[in-house]
Amino acid sequence: MMQVNNTSGRSAGLLTRTQFLKGSFGALCATALVGVSRAQDKPVVRIAASRGVVSAPVWNLSNHAAQFGFSVQMSVLFTYADQMRAAQNKQTEFATTGINNPAIIADQGISNLRFVAGQQFAGQNLILRKGVKADTWKALEGKTIGVVPGTYARVLFLVAAQEGGADLNKIKIVNVSVGATAIAALRNGDIDGFVLFAPMTDQVVVDGIGYYPPKLDIGACSLGPANGGILANTQFLANKSLALNFMKAYVTSIREMQNEAAFVKVATQLAGIKPAVAQESFRNLYLSETIDVEAMTKAAKLGPRFGFTKSDVSDKVASLVEFGPLMAATGKTQAQLTGTPAAAQKLVRR
Repeated sequence: MMQVNNTSGRSAGLLTRTQFLKGSFGALCATALVGVSRAQDKPVVRIAASRGVVSAPVWNLSNHAAQFGFSVQMSVLFTYADQMRAAQNKQTEFATTGINNPAIIADQGISNLRFVAGQQFAGQNLILRKGVKADTWKALEGKTIGVVPGTYARVLFLVAAQEGGADLNKIKIVNVSVGATAIAALRNGDIDGFVLFAPMTDQVVVDGIGYYPPKLDIGACSLGPANGGILANTQFLANKSLALNFMKAYVTSIREMQNEAAFVKVATQLAGIKPAVAQESFRNLYLSETIDVEAMTKAAKLGPRFGFTKSDVSDKVASLVEFGPLMAATGKTQAQLTGTPAAAQKLVRR
């Protein structure tokens, strides 16, 4: 059976969606997701991840690993910063990560991590309270919008609103806690909307508290809807055979998670949510191994403005992307594996 290590720690880097997942998902037993026995003679690949629905592909890996000659051990860490450190320090071979994290890696001079595959597009967005109307970004002026400090979703929102013609100084942007507190603030009218991530955004839609405004999507900004991927340490990548087999299993898992029924089955167990919420999440995110290098480079340029890097390291980001295993596993060229998939673009409301 897949092994799970529960590890915690205080994050020194950019906060992520995973912080709010801690309370909701921390007690869930991961063995509910898998039925693959661990063969003693197979190499163990350790992965640092949270229990977020956007990470369903890495959790689903345990159902495919044996076919490709390895087993999986999950280490539950609640921020991208903690996950990154685990892979950097060789406590794990892989870590889930955000679009802006390659910039952090470059800024901190970390030399042994590479971005090796995409994972999710969209899956984070603006929600408005039922009854609150806004057809343009400028219409948000005078409204109170809650954001979680330090998240990439906050960055996308601010960029999208500004590019859409809104005066950011006229939007009352307030910091919100995550989980039940943010939902209560929305329900009680303390805020007109918030910018958060799946499955919380989808929970309020299903509960009838809020909705996705049809013409306001943070993924419509110049950064695009790319949301995250996976990192590997270079020591693991040096084992080219195992790296290839891992990537074959990962792509297989991604393909399975692109099926709604399969995704709902994993997401409900992983996140402890109702099937209707998982279905709503599936409709508002797209899982793909494709790597949006342009989005990561653009995000890096914004690092100094938003405080996740000390300087512009955008010229270093591309060198931190390793396409080799993904190209070998899929038979596709680097060009074919770069950018935002058409299916993800179709999700963006404009």
